[in-house]
Amino acid sequence: MDKFLNTNFLYNTVEDWLWFLGILIVGFLFKRIISVIVSKIVYRLMKKETKGVPLADFVNLLRSPLEFLLALFIIYAALNEIIFPRKWRIIPLGKMRVADFIDRTLDMLFVVGITWLIIRLIRFFALVYLKRADETESNKERQLVPFFRDIIIVIIAFVSFFLTLGFVFKQDVVSLITGLGIGGVALALAARATLENLFASFTLFTEQPFIVGDDIELGTTVGKIEKVGFRSTRIRNVDGSLVVVPNQVLVSQSLNNISERMERRHKFFIRLKLETSIQQIKKVIDEVQTVLDNHESISTGPHVKLDTIGEYSINILVVFMAATPDYWLSKSIREEVNVAILNILEKNAVELSRPATTLFSVTDEKNIDNDY
Repeated sequence: MDKFLNTNFLYNTVEDWLWFLGILIVGFLFKRIISVIVSKIVYRLMKKETKGVPLADFVNLLRSPLEFLLALFIIYAALNEIIFPRKWRIIPLGKMRVADFIDRTLDMLFVVGITWLIIRLIRFFALVYLKRADETESNKERQLVPFFRDIIIVIIAFVSFFLTLGFVFKQDVVSLITGLGIGGVALALAARATLENLFASFTLFTEQPFIVGDDIELGTTVGKIEKVGFRSTRIRNVDGSLVVVPNQVLVSQSLNNISERMERRHKFFIRLKLETSIQQIKKVIDEVQTVLDNHESISTGPHVKLDTIGEYSINILVVFMAATPDYWLSKSIREEVNVAILNILEKNAVELSRPATTLFSVTDEKNIDNDY
């Protein structure tokens, strides 16, 4: 048995290869279980910070990067049981030794795995703060948390990239950053639109002309702010469609924050027939005015006035303020007013004016031509 275990195979003994395979098999069999256990331990250590976030969500966030890192540790431990001859080289990579190639690859993957784990932790803490924002109904936090989460993730990704170049590939990071600074002008010109939108996003967060959940009017777009990102802002239109607007547009154009106003104005005309008597007109005006004055969702000071006597109708102007910033709720108030007006017109036997149209038959047209 000892003779078999000490037999050389590919520059390693059979016993070394058995240890190599054993570590890989056992490690990968228990990799998932260990990752779940570690996730639960970390969750309990951060119990105060994890309030409101279920354990299952935390485990799902950390399990994949932890499994990845555990797999790297298992491979690293297994590879320590065998050796690679110095003459084994990878010719396409400048005749790099196989051992050096494996070491650099594992080091790079370790950096990737740790970065992945940190990013998942950042997403977890962002989720915690979003949960707290939901409890306090704070729209500002709902807007700030995703924004700063994405910024931190981008910074960590850049730091990880330069760490990989410096410690794994032994590059002069300082010289590289200096070179990037020299070529930054060309890069800035190429990414001008992206940079403009990025700076515009900082303007939106510092000045805060709106927050997530506000209703805004931008040109022909009227809708609710759903998310403010690096480059663009998502607006849910009143018809249900999603509009993506570059942040630069939001800071360079006039914007109406509808949510900041406490009322919505409604103005329309009641167009009555010319045959309507003055008594009927006065009665309609007085009764509509009474409806508006007594409506609990209409601000004080509604106006109902005989505005103009047109060519085809007598026009009564109706102006009132619905005491709500909500678009659809104000429409419901206007619907109640419209129904009340129709009941008043029906009760007083008053008819609405219709557009005047004249129909000519073919015979009439011929007679007209003959007259000329």
